[in-house]
Amino acid sequence: MTVDDTSPARPACVALTQEHRGHGVSTAAYYLGRVLIAQGLHVLLVDLTGRRACLNTLFAHGAVKNLVYWAPTTAQMHDIPALVEQARRETTGHADVILLDIDAALLEHSGGFATGVDYVVTVTEPTEAGQQAADRIAERLHDALPPYGRVGVVFSRIDAPSASSLPESTSKRHLPVIGYYPADYLLASGEDYSLKGGDAAAPHDTYLFAMLRLGQRLMQLVPLKRVSGAHDTKHVVSHPHGEQKSNGFLMP
Repeated sequence: MTVDDTSPARPACVALTQEHRGHGVSTAAYYLGRVLIAQGLHVLLVDLTGRRACLNTLFAHGAVKNLVYWAPTTAQMHDIPALVEQARRETTGHADVILLDIDAALLEHSGGFATGVDYVVTVTEPTEAGQQAADRIAERLHDALPPYGRVGVVFSRIDAPSASSLPESTSKRHLPVIGYYPADYLLASGEDYSLKGGDAAAPHDTYLFAMLRLGQRLMQLVPLKRVSGAHDTKHVVSHPHGEQKSNGFLMP
């Protein structure tokens, strides 16, 4: 009796998280998704924060084929493992990467890596306090120590003069710093950057280049690769209490 190796591989799952709001994680998740589809991958972006204004606006103004948005209406901690499992199961053969936009406390209390997450990107500031916050997230997720861990750090709102002096790892736990992105005033009307909200605006090239570098690094680290079918597929992530936004490989 032989084992059937023809079944498609499941998509990789990467969580983008932060200990406290204010680092532009939802916006970064959207543009990271765009970077990954430009590299030939099919991406499902799942909003588990419950704060939909930012991603709703971005997708309304910048929908891209093969980048799909799913915002379940219920995101309690006991729901997260089932939602992640459902997303992976129903997009197998259709998606290559699932990006989760999720707050650190919810990720921790819902089971961390046991929810089915392959890698965690924690976004923070480059200060000592920010690095300690990243270390706390890794500790609470019971991540292995480097070089065997699955948590990487991204610094937010970095200006050009500071970029060359960023550390390669956090000072205590030595988590790898896998990227950074600048503040971008063109994005300042978005929900992540302002309480006023507003229409989405395209970021500067420096922001996009930073997202490109981060996407390429994640492709190497996780790794992220094409596992979906080569044909043009249409599929749905269904949830009785969920909201689906479609463009490309998923259709409601």
